[in-house]
Amino acid sequence: MTSAGDPRPADFVPWPAGEFALRCAVLLRGGLLAARAIEVLADTDPGEVGTAAGRIFDRIALGRRPSAAIAAENGPDWRYLAAAWEAAGLSGAPLSDALTRLAEALDGLRRLADRRGVLLSGPRATVRLVAVLPLLSLLLGIILGFDPLPVLLGPVGGASAAVGAALLWAGVVWARALADRELGAERVAGLELELLRISAHGGADLRAGVRRAVDCADLHGVEWVRFDDLCRGSRVRRALESASETGVGFGDALLRFAVERRESAHAALERSAERLGVRILVPLATCVLPAFVLLGVVPVLIAVLGGVLESGR
Repeated sequence: MTSAGDPRPADFVPWPAGEFALRCAVLLRGGLLAARAIEVLADTDPGEVGTAAGRIFDRIALGRRPSAAIAAENGPDWRYLAAAWEAAGLSGAPLSDALTRLAEALDGLRRLADRRGVLLSGPRATVRLVAVLPLLSLLLGIILGFDPLPVLLGPVGGASAAVGAALLWAGVVWARALADRELGAERVAGLELELLRISAHGGADLRAGVRRAVDCADLHGVEWVRFDDLCRGSRVRRALESASETGVGFGDALLRFAVERRESAHAALERSAERLGVRILVPLATCVLPAFVLLGVVPVLIAVLGGVLESGR
């Protein structure tokens, strides 16, 4: 995700696999085969999604499986789409339904990224503003007639400037790292439950479904899938085992748990973005403010004191 104000192409899609999945789902419901749907999408969409579809269809034409051709787009959204495509092919689950749900999940992630971008814009702007304060202080000293530049060339002023510059660099890098880590934390939660629902379609038992979901995720290196909720003893696993033992289908329960996980993860990410405004005060207080004093205040004070001493002689 780019920062606020950065130019973007008109056809920019933050998670292109979601748009690709949605359009493929529409074509599949119209009766097209998967490979033909990808070809039609490549021929009819002039934007980023159509370009990706063209690359995928070219790989399929060279003999690669559709799931492998999709995973070669090399993004976390594409790799999960490939795993879901693979699982649907093995279990016989309706591919259009799986693609639609993935598109909805990625659209929710896009909206979350937009909200978090707004929350993070304040801390990022604060870092940029504080970083230029030392220069503004030096400029103010020059305007007032207390030229600090000769002081900066002297031993005391030079040492102060060197330490201040190092602190300023460290503070800005630290603060930006905090903001960038927030931006890199976005993921679609609950996808492992969606993948299990696809894998267990057609009456497969829970163990077979879990094994198939894990195999599909491992095959394509999916990083958004975490199987903690499906480990023995977890609340979700116990609920699914109870449903399986009584002969009740657990597909609806998986969807409910997936939505619950997604909403909880999105709320946690929003709270974390809100708290960044407080956490970012640490590098500002420990690095940037001392740098402001050493770079902007100390040289001006030395210049002022030098001027006062000379006028008193």
